[in-house]
Amino acid sequence: MMRPEGVESATDGSANYLHHSKGNQRGRSSPGPRSEIHHSIHLNHWYDGSYAKKNHWNRDYHGHRGYHEMHLNPVADGSIAGKSHHDNGSRNGDDKANLDEGPQADGKRVKRQHKFYSKVGNVPGNMSVLGSPCYGAGQCYSPSDARAVAYQQGLHVHKRRFQADSRPFAFHSQRGRKMGGGGVGPMLDAGLSSVLKYPLPVSHVPNAPDRFLSRAHLVNVKGPPTNLCSGGEWDKLSEGIWDKFFSNQQSEETFIKKMLLWKCLYVLIKNTFPRYGLYLVGSTMSGFGSDSSDVDMCLLVRYTEMDQRNEAVGHLEQILHYLKQCDFIDSVELIQAKVPILKFRDSRYGLEVDLNCNNSVGIRNTHLLYCYSQLDWRVRPLVLVVKLWAHKHNINDAKNMTISSYSLTLMVINFLQCGVSPPVLPCLHSMYLGKFSPHLDLHRINLMEEMAPYNSENTMALGELFLGFLRYYSLDFDFTQEAVSVRLAARISIEDCRRVRSYKNDPHQWKFLCIEEPFDLTNTARSVYDKDVFERVKHVFRSSYLKLKDHKTIDCLFED
Repeated sequence: MMRPEGVESATDGSANYLHHSKGNQRGRSSPGPRSEIHHSIHLNHWYDGSYAKKNHWNRDYHGHRGYHEMHLNPVADGSIAGKSHHDNGSRNGDDKANLDEGPQADGKRVKRQHKFYSKVGNVPGNMSVLGSPCYGAGQCYSPSDARAVAYQQGLHVHKRRFQADSRPFAFHSQRGRKMGGGGVGPMLDAGLSSVLKYPLPVSHVPNAPDRFLSRAHLVNVKGPPTNLCSGGEWDKLSEGIWDKFFSNQQSEETFIKKMLLWKCLYVLIKNTFPRYGLYLVGSTMSGFGSDSSDVDMCLLVRYTEMDQRNEAVGHLEQILHYLKQCDFIDSVELIQAKVPILKFRDSRYGLEVDLNCNNSVGIRNTHLLYCYSQLDWRVRPLVLVVKLWAHKHNINDAKNMTISSYSLTLMVINFLQCGVSPPVLPCLHSMYLGKFSPHLDLHRINLMEEMAPYNSENTMALGELFLGFLRYYSLDFDFTQEAVSVRLAARISIEDCRRVRSYKNDPHQWKFLCIEEPFDLTNTARSVYDKDVFERVKHVFRSSYLKLKDHKTIDCLFED
């Protein structure tokens, strides 16, 4: 194995950089000017304490064409070590990698050879390689699938230097970059290629939306459980609640539309900003969505907290610029609230989208709610019908100082944890220590994780539980002293919540309705800050409880 003169290569995966004796430049983790010498060294992506080195030599030495191949080699502990080989002019006949014409170097054409291994084995389940989200055990891919495949298709993609530290990423738009490769192909569905104003690289590597699309048939419930009715007094109410849930649950068709939208935006954003992640969060993924639910997405820029009022707005403005290039996106609007939101509409399917930047707690609580939704068959219909009931009575809108859908979901889960005896649901935080930690690496979160059903001794009917939920928050719960805590499966003191020191917690946000966010420990119901509005919310709970207690039919709560 020969190495270009003047380049000293590390011999093991623990070294952090390579040295250049020419050009007076070291490979480094932050962006910098290109060296006058055509070979350059990039350090990109930090993973498990080790760096993966990506080495390019673009110089023609002694009139020979230099070939370089780059390997990512998994080692036993899951870290990635860089390994490079250089050969002056000889090409192995067994090597079938595609070649692309590089830039002019010293007046001659230089060819570069790259091998990309986008799927890396020997990595712990539910983890990802080099910064790419991983949604299924053993299905891990590199963060730049589209770019890697572009190389494999013989496309020239400009190299970029990535930062390996936690400083804010500076946008450098690649203006004038030519894109091609035969159109969108299998990376997008057939309907998406016609609405993009430019073609995107072809990729045969499954991405996150693909893996969810393959499970679309498992999203909705196909029929009632065998123990829905028991021949008792609650059968009529239970059947009514189930019918309401079954007719309003998120359909397979709607789920597929949302996945295709996610897939299109995923490719569009990844192609321009390879380091970014795009997560679909909220009720679409948690199992509590209705067929009319909006789409909530999270643009993940880095894994540390971000100034939402300044830095996050800048990132969303950049995304807004690229979304305007899509013919199927309209009504794009940047809402500069405490957590800024980029709102837009998919004109093909009529989907409303809310995109936040780096609000990663949404990824964590989506995973938590999805796990709870699998523990007992009564959870999903109860949550969805409560949301439908609250929407009918105009108490399900945080913008109008009432309760958000997320807060209502936490209220139902907490009721099933500590509002009935024996409990219907356990405390997942205590059952699986560390799994739902706010400090768990996002790469280790599997949004498709399957949970075994919880063997509860509670045999209450679905209708009885719904009436019990209304009674619990009408008569039993002390809103002046207590807060809802799914994290602890208990009612906790509001004063204790105010004293918690966390990055986002503010003692003044704990006012009338107090619901602890399980990860950042803030009040998810801080939108209910007006006393008159809160009194109206409590009145709806009390009046609905009394009416349902008398009639025992779900229709009485949905009458005009």
